[in-house]
Amino acid sequence: MFRPFQSLTTAWLIALSICRAAAPTLAEGRGHWAFMPLTKAPAPAVKQTAWPKNDIDRFILAKLEAAGIKPSAEADRATLIRRVTLDLTGLPPAPEEVEAFVADESARAYEALIDRLLASPRYGERWGRHWLDLARYADTSGFHNDLDRPYAWKYRDYVIRSFNEDKPYARFVAEQIAGDEVDGANEQTLIATGFCRNGSSNDDNMGKTPEAIAQYRADQLDDVVSTTSSVFLGLTIGCARCHDHKTEPVLATDYYSLTAIFKGTSRIGLPSGATDAKDKQVSDNAKVMALIETRPDVPATHVLLRGLAANRGAEVPPAVPVVLTKQPVAFPQPAEKSSLRRRTLAEWITAPAHPLTWRVMVNRVWQHHFDAGLVATPSNFGVSGARPTHPELLDWLAGQFIANGGRLKPLHKLMLMSATYRQQSGSHETVAHLDPANHFLWRMNMQRMEAEVVRDSILAASGRLNLTAGGPGFKPRIRPDLLDASQRNKWPAIKAEGSEHWRRSVYIYVKRQLLMPSMELFDAPTTTDSCALRMQSTVPTQALVLMNDEFVEDQARHLAQRARLAAGDESSRIIERMFLLTLARPPAPERLQQSLTFVKQREEQSDRSAALADLAHVLFNSSEFITIE
Repeated sequence: MFRPFQSLTTAWLIALSICRAAAPTLAEGRGHWAFMPLTKAPAPAVKQTAWPKNDIDRFILAKLEAAGIKPSAEADRATLIRRVTLDLTGLPPAPEEVEAFVADESARAYEALIDRLLASPRYGERWGRHWLDLARYADTSGFHNDLDRPYAWKYRDYVIRSFNEDKPYARFVAEQIAGDEVDGANEQTLIATGFCRNGSSNDDNMGKTPEAIAQYRADQLDDVVSTTSSVFLGLTIGCARCHDHKTEPVLATDYYSLTAIFKGTSRIGLPSGATDAKDKQVSDNAKVMALIETRPDVPATHVLLRGLAANRGAEVPPAVPVVLTKQPVAFPQPAEKSSLRRRTLAEWITAPAHPLTWRVMVNRVWQHHFDAGLVATPSNFGVSGARPTHPELLDWLAGQFIANGGRLKPLHKLMLMSATYRQQSGSHETVAHLDPANHFLWRMNMQRMEAEVVRDSILAASGRLNLTAGGPGFKPRIRPDLLDASQRNKWPAIKAEGSEHWRRSVYIYVKRQLLMPSMELFDAPTTTDSCALRMQSTVPTQALVLMNDEFVEDQARHLAQRARLAAGDESSRIIERMFLLTLARPPAPERLQQSLTFVKQREEQSDRSAALADLAHVLFNSSEFITIE
């Protein structure tokens, strides 16, 4: 189901909560569902015992039966392989893969398909992109000069590698918060702390007075604290910077106690062009972009009244939010070169007894598989956030995640093997009026491809996708008239694209001042802040870019040539091949006849190659192509 107004709904929930007379008290906050220990309810008994494939289905079916709703039938095999392949890899299945899966009637065919996709290096590229949204990743600093960050890409590659290796979530979190303090710290764990460096920065224009530099430092720490709390804890703790939180049981002292944990850090790998307080170029040749500590003593941390560095209040110690713990967290004595505060924070965040972290991550995985989370506000599990539609299932999944050592691949497989995931996506009038938003999951949600998947699927279908992985980001062609929009750290003018420009979209150089237009039009995030839920807009400019963009036109020609080489010169076979490459299914007889007529008419105006290219262009523009059923 498309979500054009999802973010508006979320904003409405938050706005409604702001109308509360006061934030909940500490006692009230500790009783909030998300802060309570995980429940251990077993999967409920159901009447339709033949439908469930695993316990996920029993939790879903129990609610469906209580509401008098029947689940949908299983999707056909061609739809299923396209859905799960795009889901796990962000690329369409090859025609041969579809043919083999449809013909394979063995009981393990679907499970074997999932295992193969999870083992593919393409999996990390797809699911790493989800994490990069959360981590507000970009290759430039933003603001006025938008300085190049020459080693930011190493964080992107670290994320992709971590997903492919199925790194335990506790380790993944610890490396990003405290990569210099973890056991076995090395260059890769230092690179991981790029999570704390990905936000916008203004290192060449921060101001030169002590007051301006102190305020800039406070702003940079705010980005770290706000992102860490929203991504790992699903809490809007950043709202307590200037005053006690208006809607959550979080005090300004909680915010600044978290700030104290990061207060002793320093940054290495500054952008080229950054200047110091004396307006001199910073000489920093570190080949990583990291946040580390180099000494054990940490400056004192004070509450900053109204968030102003010049307006200091009471001193606060390092601590975690009081509402989330019954006993204060004990911070150890500093080591030789570090306070060890961030390592302690990471250990607390990922402790098995800390339910919030595991609920948040499980919900993020569910959201991307089913197009909506069990909690509709994925980075806000606080009092002002949405309540879960299936709280027992959420806790059961979190328990499974912990039991599997915090590894994501078993969690993926559990969800994908369910009958709930395998349902058809079509709506039924007899049921739609009972649950129009599909909260009970009586069918699969139909999804619009994300921006990267649209571009990558076009390249995969045309046969021109370059699977070279990793390394510095590449810069595809952008219309010349748009290049003037960014006068600093300029994008190169490219007349014609080649193989080096046809790599996967996750490797596109992300310039904050000039996002790729085709990415932006299909709702790629701006990277200014952590993005937990992309918009899914439907606007005319999306259709216009698919119709008129040079990239799409070029790839349409390549698709027609590829289909013609594989199918010979018979029009019907060429058309069938194009459908298989783009939609993962042959055309129905009526569609085939329409296509033949279209090609014949176009041939009268141009030639056969151009006519077939026009049909390929039509397929790229079809709603079937950019929709995942």
